[in-house]
Amino acid sequence: MESAVLLRCPICNAVHTLEGGRNEYSKRDLYSSAKTHLRGHDLNEPKMAIRKYGIVSDATEIVVPSGKYRQLPIEEWRERDDTWLPGGSLFGGEGSLSAPESSVELSSL
Repeated sequence: MESAVLLRCPICNAVHTLEGGRNEYSKRDLYSSAKTHLRGHDLNEPKMAIRKYGIVSDATEIVVPSGKYRQLPIEEWRERDDTWLPGGSLFGGEGSLSAPESSVELSSL
């Protein structure tokens, strides 16, 4: 089993994972990843800051089987429908986590 940090854009629902556990990343690292993605949404700076902090506060650490790890969207942000994520790892429509499957561990950050 391997850990990854899952980020989700509240604007377009794209997802991105960072290799390793949450404790390996500072908030500055997570903010940087979120800001890079949000630039593509052409938001003014105050709106970008609000969204950036939202993405980081909703970051979730997931643990997946080693054989599935390379299927995560690690290289870039991807549309949710265009990538594999373990069941139960995505945020629900109201910002809450959906129920995890028994093979996937989640921890809210």
